[in-house]
Amino acid sequence: MWNRLKNLVLGVAILAACAAAAFTVASDMPWNRHSMPRNPVPSAVRNDAELTVTLPNYFTSGMVLQRDKPLAVKGKASVQSTLTITITDGKHTSSRTMRTAENGDFVADLQSLPAQLQPYSLNISSHGTTVAHIDKVYVGDVFLAAGQSNMEASYDKYYRDDDDAKANMGSALTRKNLPQTISDRQVHFIVTAARTTNETVSTDMDLPLREYCTDRWLTATGDDSDYLGYLPQFFAEHLREESPDIPIGIIQTAWGGTDIKPHMQGGAIFEHHIQPLTGLHIGGILWYQGEDDAQTNDRALAYLSRFTALIGQYRAVFDEKDLPFLYVQLARNSGAPYTPVIRQAQADALSMAEETKHLAMTVSIDTDKGTAAVIHPLGKDILAKRMADQWQAMRQGKTVPGSPIAVEAVVKNGDKSRILVSFKTGTGDGLAARNPDFSKNADADDISSATDESVQGFEAAGSDGKFVEAKAVINTDGRSLTISADGIDDIRQVRYQWTGTPTQRPFLYNGSGLPASPFTLSVERHLLGPDD
Repeated sequence: MWNRLKNLVLGVAILAACAAAAFTVASDMPWNRHSMPRNPVPSAVRNDAELTVTLPNYFTSGMVLQRDKPLAVKGKASVQSTLTITITDGKHTSSRTMRTAENGDFVADLQSLPAQLQPYSLNISSHGTTVAHIDKVYVGDVFLAAGQSNMEASYDKYYRDDDDAKANMGSALTRKNLPQTISDRQVHFIVTAARTTNETVSTDMDLPLREYCTDRWLTATGDDSDYLGYLPQFFAEHLREESPDIPIGIIQTAWGGTDIKPHMQGGAIFEHHIQPLTGLHIGGILWYQGEDDAQTNDRALAYLSRFTALIGQYRAVFDEKDLPFLYVQLARNSGAPYTPVIRQAQADALSMAEETKHLAMTVSIDTDKGTAAVIHPLGKDILAKRMADQWQAMRQGKTVPGSPIAVEAVVKNGDKSRILVSFKTGTGDGLAARNPDFSKNADADDISSATDESVQGFEAAGSDGKFVEAKAVINTDGRSLTISADGIDDIRQVRYQWTGTPTQRPFLYNGSGLPASPFTLSVERHLLGPDD
């Protein structure tokens, strides 16, 4: 009896000693040290009841994602978690499982899906439980419509109210002259409010959306078309005519009455209307702005550097250095004294931007249908057609149609009274004098007519800097001009349509029927050598 009890006590002691030794070894092993990182593999313990996922407020029913590029989905989970993001229509599916950042942020690029008129659905789940869902998501072409009032101008905001209509139409036009809005269920859009924040903004991912598009993207049908700017909706209409099986999405962030600075990185408009779109993929940027900068000399002089910087900043938001960027050169307007300076800056940007590929300008001095007296002229349908043609050419890898851009003025054959003006390669082919149609019946397919008259609107200046009317002759090569002026034997500068409201006709056009950009050029002078 005593021996059995002694053996039992001895056995317990041995077991206790082994356990203590095992604990000491385990505590000393490297995988148990607090300095080691946490296991990145998701825990088997699920907290689905506690998990919520918040998407940007523009991720709503009817949204359009860009075709032929990764389908970007972003948001924020309430806790770090593993999410499965799926876009499907039942036949085509793109899906990705990922771990969010420690703070719950996530950006997922899913494999692209075919563009089609039928919607997909977007579902986000965690461990089999759905945490976010959008019933209708389209894949097509998406565009940012940015700038100021001539991009923003819609029937609802500019013409519905009698006082607004009077202010925007003056005596130049009536409501009967306004174009008919489009009706197309495959043009989807959202519009931001002219403010940096509102009740729709709860995170830095959100846009200050207008109240009519807070719960879904609108379609350009019925009264809803009145909310979308004329220019972006007509642009979408032209693309739909060319590609009827491709839905179009428009994100309109334009803000009337603004100069360029707040639109730039660090400015309030950029911070609240553009930066929340970071990570999204789009088909291009539409830009119409500069009227406010044309009001003062300092802003006009700074416009080129600011505009070229902005182009790069906007492209960086969408992580595409050569993203199509299509912009409108300022239309005819007598109310802003430095309009010609802004136009020159906009023309110079074509060669001065950091990346000039897929950068295109639409000249608008012939598009206002005789309504140049108002700051928001007619003719958005004409501008839209020209911009749509440019984007289609970019997408198809074809030569992008562009207006004649003067790039050089030199003395011709040693005669300082005769100046040779040449144009950017490909833009000045087939130069001709044409009369623009400034009637309210003008349209994109019949905007000008041929004439035997000489092109007008040219001026020249000698060493005194005083400009006088000049004569321009289209040379036999059809790609250059010869400029001369009575009384000036040594021409130092030449310029074309250097006024807010060009009226001297005929205008100069190229063989594609596009008007030449107004310009001013110094005559190139050769440096003297040591023996001169």
